[in-house]
Amino acid sequence: MKNIPILIDGPNYINRIIDLEIEPVHIARQLSLDALRDVINEKLREFPSLVGSSESVEFICSKKRFGPSSKKFSENQQATLLNRFRAETGVYVDIVDIPGSSEKGVDMTISGKIEEYANDVDAIVLVSADRDFIPAIRKMRHKIKIFLVALHENFPIELQNEAYATIFLHQDYRGLFKYHYPRFHIDDLNEENCAELFSEADDRILNQLRVSYDGYVYISKTVGAENLIDVKFRWETYVAYNGYVGPKAASDTNYIKNQLKEITLGWKVGAKGYIDYPILTMYPDAK
Repeated sequence: MKNIPILIDGPNYINRIIDLEIEPVHIARQLSLDALRDVINEKLREFPSLVGSSESVEFICSKKRFGPSSKKFSENQQATLLNRFRAETGVYVDIVDIPGSSEKGVDMTISGKIEEYANDVDAIVLVSADRDFIPAIRKMRHKIKIFLVALHENFPIELQNEAYATIFLHQDYRGLFKYHYPRFHIDDLNEENCAELFSEADDRILNQLRVSYDGYVYISKTVGAENLIDVKFRWETYVAYNGYVGPKAASDTNYIKNQLKEITLGWKVGAKGYIDYPILTMYPDAK
């Protein structure tokens, strides 16, 4: 099976993820290049004439912190993200250390890799929305198939014109993250870990918030009236693809504050069973 390398313009890719209204804290904890590779390989199967699949992923970035000024990664968040990438199978992180305020060093490195790969492979996947790559892609037009990955519908048409094909993932962004379904005790529940609770649940499937008799709050993949032996109260089932959970939902501060308020109040008033209305509606005497 032939390898179809994935080259990622790191700063550009992270910025496009942030453009989806997802906060750096959730990106640092959950974004996965292994998951990205799986999604891309699924899309590549739609091209029957293409032989092979993506096995290797190269993430190229500089030492500069990711994100625009309003959503800049902290040093710890950036280190966490890069170290998780490094630990994933078949994923390689290259940090380009060239002085200056621009990311030209990243662009030059990726352009060089495209030319190098053109001698050995039939196709490459480039993850970037940077128009600066147009000359490099145009140069390779008749030598290699270059697939571009777009995270937004308004992907530059000039880039699309130079590529063999463009893979649109704006409807598949949920699949770019890993989900771990943590549990937190009600006594420790705050806005930060409540956001983590919701971020770490996969919006592609049914989910349900549950609180156990011993005070543990969690989002369950078992939903409805199934397996309720240890469940004190539970919310209405979250329908898949409706944005109730996942990194984007968790990035909505007002939504998380309201969920935290409802969970805490539900525990305080001794709520039991199925809750499909605000706690104060079902327990009007609660304060």
